[in-house]
Parts: sequence; structure tokens; C-alpha cells
Amino acid sequence: MEDDFERMFLNMVNRMMQALSSGAMGVRISISPDGNVFVDPIRPRKRRIYVPFEVVDLGDSYLVTIDIRQLPKRATSFRVTPTGINVETPKGERFIWFDEEVNPESVVMEERNGIVELTIKKGKGKGEKLIRIPD
Repeated sequence: MEDDFERMFLNMVNRMMQALSSGAMGVRISISPDGNVFVDPIRPRKRRIYVPFEVVDLGDSYLVTIDIRQLPKRATSFRVTPTGINVETPKGERFIWFDEEVNPESVVMEERNGIVELTIKKGKGKGEKLIRIPD
């Protein structure tokens, strides 16, 4: 009995140390009714950044123009969801909302001189699509 408790305690401490060494601000420890111990890292929220953008409604789709000339090109990505686009960078993130749902799988990206154009068809969509800027 003592060995089981000691093993569980050491396992929990190891998971806490892994979470803290990965950059977490702290940990949240919870115990389920059946006795399982969960250690979840608490990560800081990304700060909101300013990204110039324009959304044009084309009827059956949206044309989104985003200026990323001031952002690190290699580390910038776009996460397209049915409700909008999340621009993610190491400095922070910015969410661009749509008035109508879109299909994330239909997104087409074009990038010229730091200006990104995303064309996304309207309609019901599931999940999300991650787009990284090519080198």
C-alpha cells in the first residue's frame, strides 16, 4: 500500500516538474472520482497584437487581405475555423471574425511581398485548417 502511494506521489511530482520546465506558469492538479490524478499546465494567454487586415464579402466567399510585413514571416501561421481566422505569431495572436460560417477546407492562400490573401468559401464547415507561410 505504501509503495503504491509513493509511486503515485513520485509520478505526480514528475509530471508537475515536466509541466513547469516546459514553460508553464503553474499547474492545476485534479483528482477524478475513481482516483486518477491529473496534472495540467497553466499557460499564459497570448497577448493580442495589431495586424492590419480587410475582409471583403464576395457573395459566396470572403476575401481576407492581411498585411504581415511587420511580423516574422517564418513563425506566422493562420488557423482558419468556421467562425474566423486566428493569426498566430510568437509575439501574440489576433482573431478575425466572419459574419457567416465558412468552410475551412476551402481556403486558398496567396502571398506577395508580405501581403497575404485568403479566399474562403461560405458554408458549413467542420474543424479547422492550419496554414503556414512558405519560405
